Amino acid sequence: MRAARPVQASAQAWAVTPGTGQLARTARPTGPAKPEQVDLVAELVTSLTGHPNLRAIVCTPRLSAFAANDPGWSREHCRARTEAASSLLAAAPDRISVFDPVGFPGRRAAVRTTSVIVDDVWCLVGATHFRRRGLTFDGSAAGASFDRPSDKGDSTKLRADRRARMAVPDPGTAAPSADWLRLGSPESAFQLVRDWLNQGGLGQIQPLWPGPADTRVLPATADMADPDGSDGTTFLGLFASLIAEAGS
Repeated sequence: MRAARPVQASAQAWAVTPGTGQLARTARPTGPAKPEQVDLVAELVTSLTGHPNLRAIVCTPRLSAFAANDPGWSREHCRARTEAASSLLAAAPDRISVFDPVGFPGRRAAVRTTSVIVDDVWCLVGATHFRRRGLTFDGSAAGASFDRPSDKGDSTKLRADRRARMAVPDPGTAAPSADWLRLGSPESAFQLVRDWLNQGGLGQIQPLWPGPADTRVLPATADMADPDGSDGTTFLGLFASLIAEAGS
């Protein structure tokens, strides 16, 4: 996201890999939002609307990290992720790419960390999850960094890190592939992901999975699966509910 650059700059790319597969609203106020209740999904929608050159790549693992005996929580995970992705795609369908990563052939990738790379000049890596509980309820740590050496305005180390995270093999001393060359800038990397998705992923990535289609399991409530820890007055009631849910 080129938040620090002029709006008339060339295409931007904002890459995020949410930990535990979650991509969800980070605040759900029932009334006027308090200062600490900031919904980053809504903020990104506003940025997409106000900055016509803004582009975003969102990578989120297919399955949740909730245990098998908590199927309702996994259903809420899928519901909230689809809600967030739908909001972003509605704001800028041609400037958002959302996908599930692929691990080994026939095996989905399980990503447990969050990585945000902005314009190849700023990076955040850690265990802070892109959801309400990740920012207010769970404990986590993340570090932000940048690198002064640059090439055409981009950090050389952050660009290399983004390339590695996008899982296209480094050619080493061999001739680079066309895909490797396209990962050289955020703009062409975004278009590469778009091209893959338009062709079903080509084995490199998978289109975003909305979750199970059956209704045998009902989603847990957002307050249960994605609690708000910013208000201490509700903590004891929430904690008791979580214990009751775990024992059911």
